[in-house]
Amino acid sequence: MEHYVDKKALEKIVGDVRAQNSIFSDKSFLDNLSVTNSIIGRESESKKLVKFLLSYEKGLVVPLVSIYGRSGSGKSTIVQFVCQNLDVDFCYVNLRKAKTVFGCINLILSELGHENLKNAQGMNYAFGIFEKLILQKLEKSDNSIFVLCLDEFDTLFYDKRGKPSDFVYKIVVLVEKLRTLKRHMCIVTISNKVLSEFNLDDRVVSRIGTSEIYFDSYSQSDVLKIIRNRAKKSFLKKIDDDVLQYCADISSEEHGDARRAIDLLRTSGEIAGTENEKISKKHVDKAVSQLQKNQITTIISGGSYHFRLACAALSRLTYINDEGWHSTSDLFKQYQKIISPDTRQISYRRFSEMLVELVNSGIAVSKTESKGRHGYGSQFKLSVDPELIGNSCFPDWWPSVVESKKKKEAAAQASKRLKLLSSGRRSSSLGNLYRTLGF
Repeated sequence: MEHYVDKKALEKIVGDVRAQNSIFSDKSFLDNLSVTNSIIGRESESKKLVKFLLSYEKGLVVPLVSIYGRSGSGKSTIVQFVCQNLDVDFCYVNLRKAKTVFGCINLILSELGHENLKNAQGMNYAFGIFEKLILQKLEKSDNSIFVLCLDEFDTLFYDKRGKPSDFVYKIVVLVEKLRTLKRHMCIVTISNKVLSEFNLDDRVVSRIGTSEIYFDSYSQSDVLKIIRNRAKKSFLKKIDDDVLQYCADISSEEHGDARRAIDLLRTSGEIAGTENEKISKKHVDKAVSQLQKNQITTIISGGSYHFRLACAALSRLTYINDEGWHSTSDLFKQYQKIISPDTRQISYRRFSEMLVELVNSGIAVSKTESKGRHGYGSQFKLSVDPELIGNSCFPDWWPSVVESKKKKEAAAQASKRLKLLSSGRRSSSLGNLYRTLGF
């Protein structure tokens, strides 16, 4: 049945949205992309970053500062907050929006107000433009330092053909060139992984040093303080503390993720507003389900065919076998079984990299285990419901997986009954033998 949006339907949509928002006084404080006027916690990390950046006042700036730690630990927020409140010129870019290395330089140029370049114009030409824009910006502001913040830095290394290490090298060389012009530049990379995990050339490693700031996960009490602060500014009425505690507990199950707690609080409020009720734990539960579904849909819809196959392989093994952890080799075998026969397979190495992408996207978690004399190997486990993943990846294929599990369970039950029956017969025969022998 076709559904059309007419004036009456639009009025209902408007009414629903207004009902969602009726519970809030200012939703901007529940926006994860916004930077507030005050930050809870992270004083030590802020101090380290300020120390690195302000070293230009004594004539020396470290070329690169690596910020790393788990998602939702405040890395991006702190970097932007510090840069916004220091006398520095800075450019903040989220590299997740780029699919190639050249796309990364285009994002930077775009953030500085320049039009996008074509691939044919080349990386050297792009860096020439970048240098001019930095000098113009510093001359206009009369500042001495330019800070380039590259968030989601690991995205750069997904494009193997684009030579990501070369890209970093060109930026570091630019830092050195600006220094000869009595101007300073510092690159701040933000990632979930430590810098040493990236495959950077020795010529890059020798130039950037080891200036790192690790962001540990927020503690449960820190997450609670953060959402209490946000709730006070965001809602018309006071939110019960047990609801805020519940949001903090859920977001801290795997690790302290303040971003997830804020999303939970906002979505819970929207659901409660639609139902014309006060926010309670049941609204938080509904929000968990809704956010997880939205997140998975977004991630999978933006992934390649092989990325979806990797997700499907992990979800099938998890669902069929009722097991959590799976090795890279087992998952690769599963991938080979479900890939379309007329599609070229990716290599084992590329598949293992794709599993790491699953971890980075939050779909899975990983651990390293010893394999004895065979060294160490990675194990992967789904973080979400396998049925949600399977249906999101290939909705026409997943019912066959469900049917396979039913058949497997039926076969297991039949085997169990057969064993019991055989055991009963053996027991009866042994009993007769014992009686015959006089036992």
